[in-house]
Amino acid sequence: MNSRLTLVGILFFLTAGCSSIEKLIPGNTLAMDAVGLPVGDLAGLGPQQVISTRMTIDHDGEELSVALYQPAHAPLNSPAIVFLPGLMAPDDQYESYARALASRGFIVAVRGWYSMFTTDIELAHDANLIADWLISTQSVDPKKIGVAGHSMGGKDAMLAASRYGVFASVVAIDPDDNGKLSVAHGGLISLMRAPLLLIGAEVAWQASSVCAPKENNYQRFFEQSPPGTIELTLKDADHVQMLDEPDRFGYGICRCGTADSRQVRITARRATVGFFVQHLMDGPALPKPQQSDALIRVAQNNHIMAK
Repeated sequence: MNSRLTLVGILFFLTAGCSSIEKLIPGNTLAMDAVGLPVGDLAGLGPQQVISTRMTIDHDGEELSVALYQPAHAPLNSPAIVFLPGLMAPDDQYESYARALASRGFIVAVRGWYSMFTTDIELAHDANLIADWLISTQSVDPKKIGVAGHSMGGKDAMLAASRYGVFASVVAIDPDDNGKLSVAHGGLISLMRAPLLLIGAEVAWQASSVCAPKENNYQRFFEQSPPGTIELTLKDADHVQMLDEPDRFGYGICRCGTADSRQVRITARRATVGFFVQHLMDGPALPKPQQSDALIRVAQNNHIMAK
C-alpha cells in the first residue's frame, strides 16, 4: 500500500499544473557526443537518471508547451533552468543540453515551439511564467533558477533576466538583436545581479541576415554587458552548429561554418553546464576551452580583458 501511495505521489508531483503529458524518448546526440570524452566531462551525461516529459502546463490562466527534464530522485529545492529555443526551433534541438543539466541535478524546462509572430516581450514573459510554475509545482529553489536560450531565445533570456528578478544566472547562445525591440542597447547593465555568459558563433554573420547579422550579433550584447560578463566565441562556427541536429531540413540558410559541428556543440554544452553548475550549485569556475575550439573574453569596468 505504501509503495502505491508513493507512486501516486510521484505522478502527482510530475504532472501538477499540467493539462496533458507525454513521455519523451531520449535522443542519441548526447551519448554520441560523449564518445571519447573523459568520464565526468560536463559536455556528457552526468551521474543521475533523467525523467523527461513533454506537457502543456496551465498556470495563472495561461497554457504553454514545455519539455521537462528532471533527475529521477530530485530533492526539494533543486536548482532549475528555463530554456528558450530559437525562433521556430523545436524543443528537441536542445535535448542534449537539457539532459546534461538534468543528469547533474537541475530541473530543466524547455519552452515549446513558438511562431514568428511571438514578440520578445511575450517570450520573456513566458520564461517568467515557466519559472513561477516550477516554483509552484516542482518545489525548485526560487533563489537558484537560471535562464538560457539560443538566438531569439538567447536575446529574450537576457530580457527576462533584466525584467524579472527571479533569474540568478543567464546563458545566451548566439543571441541576435533582430526585431523592433533592442535588448543589447536597452539596459543590459541591469543584469549585474545575474552573472551572464554569452556564447557566440564567430562566422554566423556570413550566412543569411535572418540568422545573426554582424550589426546585431552576440558582440553587440557584449559591448553593452555589465562587468564580469564572459564572452565565449566558438571559432569558425555558424548560428545553428550548436544545435543537436544543425543539418536538419530548413537550417541550410544559416549554415556557413567550417568548424566541426560535434565539437562546436560539445564546447557550447560544456560551457553552459559549467556556468550553471558554478553559479547555481557553487561549483568550480567555468573551465577554459581549448584555444583551437573557442576564445574567451571578460568584460570588466568598461574595457575587455583577454582570458
